[in-house]
Amino acid sequence: MKKVFLIACITSMLLFTSCGEGNKDTSLADGYTIETTISGIPDGVRAFLKVPNDKGVPQPKDTAIVQNGKFIFTGKVEYPQLGFIYVNGAQGNINLLIENAKVEVEAYRDSLSKSKVSGGKHNQEYVDFIENSRALSKKVGKVRERYAAAVKMKDTAVIAAIRKQIGDIDKEAIAYQEQYVIDHPKSYISVMLVNRLLQNKLTNAKKAKVFYDGLPDDMKKTRIAEDLFIKITEMLRAAIGSIAPDFSAPNPEGKKISLNDIKGKVTVIDFWAAWCGPCRKENPNVVKIYNKYHKDGLEIIGVSLDGRPNQKNAKEDWIRAIEKDQLPWHQVSNLDGFRDGIARTYNVRSIPATFILNEDGEIVAKNLRGATLEAKIKELLGK
Repeated sequence: MKKVFLIACITSMLLFTSCGEGNKDTSLADGYTIETTISGIPDGVRAFLKVPNDKGVPQPKDTAIVQNGKFIFTGKVEYPQLGFIYVNGAQGNINLLIENAKVEVEAYRDSLSKSKVSGGKHNQEYVDFIENSRALSKKVGKVRERYAAAVKMKDTAVIAAIRKQIGDIDKEAIAYQEQYVIDHPKSYISVMLVNRLLQNKLTNAKKAKVFYDGLPDDMKKTRIAEDLFIKITEMLRAAIGSIAPDFSAPNPEGKKISLNDIKGKVTVIDFWAAWCGPCRKENPNVVKIYNKYHKDGLEIIGVSLDGRPNQKNAKEDWIRAIEKDQLPWHQVSNLDGFRDGIARTYNVRSIPATFILNEDGEIVAKNLRGATLEAKIKELLGK
């Protein structure tokens, strides 16, 4: 059920909930004007325009004062960006795109999230997207309600039946978004969709790169397109079919060891940590595989992501785990947790994570465990 909630979030247009009408050209070369009308708010109350920082947390950009049921934000942006309007004494917030255009907002004090936004090419594209996705959103909403009721009643039969519907809804939602991107290859909304689809592993980096390469130059300069390019680059750098990037880091004795120094006929890069339960649980299986195939050319290099802020002595934890699990292969670590440069190079965001390389250093598989890992190694060794 988790994925259908994710789809619902995406088809609700990421961070947007507003709607509007009209196709008139409201673009302004000299900047933006966001004029908001709101009833029931006394004069002198402050309104705030915020934009997300690198972590997605809204940060102040401008302040306005309510006068006669209105307030206005003005300014200029190099490229469209997400914006959030908050009003003291009002519930929720208004989400919109800040673009160099005249944008009008009809706000509702009791529920800012239901406010109507109109004006601006990019905001209008969003409105069109939402209008065309309402049927799908309603379908997702009904599934949510039925699922919640079934869980409350502990009706396992209904729960099972609903779960069978989820796959079809997922495919329909993804197909709708992919078709929107195909039909609107130069749309800011499409950039947002591809970014979110890629982030949630609902598309792949190769497809995303084809889309990105087709964007006009001015769209590539937007912050969200730059973020998309970074994601694509990171993913392709350690994608199946690419040559594994070399790296080096200290072993427990402090000696630097590089990937290229130890590569064998088959090489496994194993990202793990002493604190990672699933990693430790898989270690006995990897030890068995290593002992069985090392003589035939299997090499493994463990990259520990120990070094979390709550670890009092990360190095000690790391060494103790190696000894306790009796790991005989090469081990390296910068003891910097997920901030580790090797993890970033390989786009590792969770562990355990494994990369299986052939004799040429090409990544041929990822994240295999148990019997599947052994079968792949056996295949690559020609056994």
